[in-house]
Formats: sequence, structure tokens, C-alpha cells
Amino acid sequence: MVPHRIFRAALGLVFAGLLGCGLSAGRAADSTALAEVLRRADELDARQEIAAALKLLEEADAKHPNQAEILIRLAKQQSNQIFIAKAEAEKKRLAALCLATAECAVAADTNSARARLSVGICLAKNFPYVDNQTKVNYSRRLKEETERAIALDPKLDLAYHMLARWHFEVAEMNFILRGIAKLVYGGIPNGTLADARANFEKALALAPRRVIHRHQLAQTLLALRKKPDAIAQLQHCLALTPADKDDAEAQQAAAKQLRDLGVATESKALAGGQ
Repeated sequence: MVPHRIFRAALGLVFAGLLGCGLSAGRAADSTALAEVLRRADELDARQEIAAALKLLEEADAKHPNQAEILIRLAKQQSNQIFIAKAEAEKKRLAALCLATAECAVAADTNSARARLSVGICLAKNFPYVDNQTKVNYSRRLKEETERAIALDPKLDLAYHMLARWHFEVAEMNFILRGIAKLVYGGIPNGTLADARANFEKALALAPRRVIHRHQLAQTLLALRKKPDAIAQLQHCLALTPADKDDAEAQQAAAKQLRDLGVATESKALAGGQ
């Protein structure tokens, strides 16, 4: 090879090396920026600053498309909007939107337990706004996605919570929905209050400070005619610090339920509750 060709070849290798370093540095910078966005989003969520978290995640999704971790958080904030929406039509739109976003998270990372769980949660958010046949369809999907999430991450407390909710709802399902399930699918898998209780207790073992776990366990205990135990769980709800909007809503519901049961709502922090 003549000298000038050798020089050009060497120069090409240098440029290729520089380009490779530049791409690696760019990817590292993107990864750092993404991690910072996720950290800020989690902080806003913990402070229940829904509008700010939603805006941050919408901007992040535009800048970093098809990122499962962004989409999971975006779906949650979209579902949080349901709590503050006034019109039923808007609530229905937001429920459908958060489900679509959660499904995009699964498409972005099919092996993400949290993405699978997000779909299950968002399916449940849609129940009040869909017809009975769709409820049955969504119920089957919810169980499937939740069980996939548990298989991928057995320590995901919210997955056990959603599976427990599924068992509770199916155990309490009215005859109309059971008839639709039998007509369309030949029936629906059995759900029992005992399984609901067991899964809520698994969720609590993993995350004892989550209000939603104790609040829903209380509903199951009431259905099992264990009122004193249910009241104890509801009272414990009031001693906890809400982790997010769902916890805050559950805590308010627990206080109201205690009043309805004729139980004083003043409570002291329970051991391990703070």
C-alpha cells in the first residue's frame, strides 16, 4: 500500500474510533438524562404533584420515545387524572388513554414486570366506564397480565394486590356478569375470598406501609364476616403516610368507612406504620 493510502486508512480508523467514542458518550448522556427524568418524576409522584409529573413525562416521552420506564410512569399520571376529572366522559377518555399508554410500555419491553402490571392496573381503571362484556374480557386480561408480572418479578407488591383484587371481584361477581362470561368464554376462572385475602397479605408483607393494601384487605375481611379484623386494618390505614394519590384516596375512603361503621377515626400511629 502506498504511503498516502496508508495514511488515509489510518485516518479513517481514527475517525471511526472518534465516532464510536462520540456515540458511546452520546448514549451515556442520554442514559443519564433519562435517569434524571425518572428520578424527578418519582419525586413529583411521591408529592402528589400530578400536573407537574404529567407535564414532565409527556415532554420526556416526546424526547425519549418508546422507553418503557417513561411510559409506565406516564400511564400512572394519566390514570391519576381520573381522580380530579369532573365529567364522566373525561374520566372514560383518561381511563382508555392510560391503558393505551401502558400497552405501549409492554410493546417497548415485553419482559418488564412493571409494564405488565401497568396494563393490569389500567384495565381495572377502565371497569367503571365499559359495558359488561368488556368488563369480562378485561377481567381475564387483568389476571393474565398480573400473573405474568409476578412470574417476571415475584417481589412486586402491587402485582399481588391486583391479583387479590381480581379474586375479590370475581368472588363477588353478580349473576349477569357470570352469565356473560359463560356465554362468551364458557365461564371464567374461579376467584375466592380466601385467595384474595392471601394475596393482599402477600402484598402487605412486601410493602407494609402501602395504604391501598390494608384498605382492600379490610374489604375482603368484611366480606369474610371478620369485622373486628377489618376495622383494625382500616384504623391502621389512618396511621400511615400515603405514598401516592392511590394511597391518599384509599386513606380517605378508610376514614369514611370507619365513620359509617360507627368507629371513631382518631388514631395514633401504629408500630411500624410510619
